[in-house]
Amino acid sequence: MIWKIAKKEFLLNLMTFKFAVGTVVCVVLTAAFMPILAKDYQQRLRMYDDNVARNEAELRKVKVYKNITPTIFRPPALLSVFSEGLEKQVDDSAKIEFDKIPQMRGAAVQGNPYQAIFPVFDVSLIFKIVIGVLALLVAYDAISGEKERGTLKLILSGTARRYQVLLGKLLAGLLILVVPVTAVFIIGLIILLSFPLVDLAGSDWIRIGLMYLASLVFISVMYNVGLLFSCLTKRSAISLVLGLFLWIVLVVVVPNGSVYFAAQLRPLQPDEKLDGQIAALQQEFESEFNKSKPAMPDVIESDDGDAFGHWYPRLLNKGGMEYYQACYRLEHTLGVKYADKFWEVEQRYLNDLAKQKSLASNLSRISPISLYENVMSGLAGADITSFQSFITSVKAHRNRVVEYIRSKTDEFSATSLFTTCTREEMEQYEKGADSAVEHPSLDLRDFPRFIQKTDIVGDLRSAIPDLALLIFVNMLFFTLSFAAFTKYDAR
Repeated sequence: MIWKIAKKEFLLNLMTFKFAVGTVVCVVLTAAFMPILAKDYQQRLRMYDDNVARNEAELRKVKVYKNITPTIFRPPALLSVFSEGLEKQVDDSAKIEFDKIPQMRGAAVQGNPYQAIFPVFDVSLIFKIVIGVLALLVAYDAISGEKERGTLKLILSGTARRYQVLLGKLLAGLLILVVPVTAVFIIGLIILLSFPLVDLAGSDWIRIGLMYLASLVFISVMYNVGLLFSCLTKRSAISLVLGLFLWIVLVVVVPNGSVYFAAQLRPLQPDEKLDGQIAALQQEFESEFNKSKPAMPDVIESDDGDAFGHWYPRLLNKGGMEYYQACYRLEHTLGVKYADKFWEVEQRYLNDLAKQKSLASNLSRISPISLYENVMSGLAGADITSFQSFITSVKAHRNRVVEYIRSKTDEFSATSLFTTCTREEMEQYEKGADSAVEHPSLDLRDFPRFIQKTDIVGDLRSAIPDLALLIFVNMLFFTLSFAAFTKYDAR
């Protein structure tokens, strides 16, 4: 009986104007915007490759160790075409320096808290808006429409039981909504794979499969929302209005309201206070440096340019050599120590920010749309967890670079830290002769390279709890629909 009801409902919905329009809109939007999203990814990938190549070229030109300040670049997330998440809201690079520990920049910027009203376009937006509304349009008259037409009383007067009717309606709704969901994924993947720089790995296919599953669960939730209102009202027009009203609340009010309430419940310390703490540390660093810095003798030097926009003294007299040797040893030793202090100050602020964002995320989880966004951005590798993983890797790499330079320069004491000038050149320079020779660049074949590995386990760990919660919400709405339908007056 369930299958008979589902088959009838499926065929009826298949021939409706709303289903045809909804499916066509989904296909057209996917076909129109997927090439734009794919081209944007290709452009960002080319820029990433160019930046990495330029960085490597600069490393091959370095002549003194103090000028090794490479920039680490974050590769663009391929699956951000399905869910952009925070992909373009945080910095995609971090500079390696002695006196700074890289932090996530951009995530701390307090932009427009109502930015979610104007969401970026990606494939998940098609599901949140077009297919989400289509699910409500398919479900809003599933029960109340039958009552208005007088057919519900006839159905229940026969051998069909209420649970069979409701399960049949649910099965038919899901089968009809699978069509546009599958069409969007197939068309999107065909277009995406047609671009030459796009190469999907095995882990990417696992992510896409889970995205497809999450999309099915999401449209099932939206269908059950419409089904619940259809079971609570006597008129289909009222159930449609209530469903669309709740959809607006879930899409606009809940995400932005969560940001507002989180900011009120967990306010951040003023920027002036943070800047004051950093300025105080900077002053402390300069005071300690100046107190221990040797007096500057008569320094005679000839400078030359180096990699990464830095310079180095190409030739030095004896006084300059000893002065710079003492200064750079002190500066870099203090810089490494104070980098940890600067990091502690910024980390406290970022921890408070993370707690505020976590509270906003937890509050927004009452919306299945927010849950769906979290799942999709997590699987795409474009959520906050992915960027925290990147910065953690960069911090570990910065420590390796500092230790590498420390070991190559005898605890920042060797003259190779700051100059290529040899003793013989120094003696000739003191006599007034510019006897500098062209020195080769540093041999950095053993220099630690940064490797960013795709952490599919971490991304799954981030996405699965929200997916499980989305499944629970789906079951909850159906349970409420069933409870309402058991008491529904079919007369």
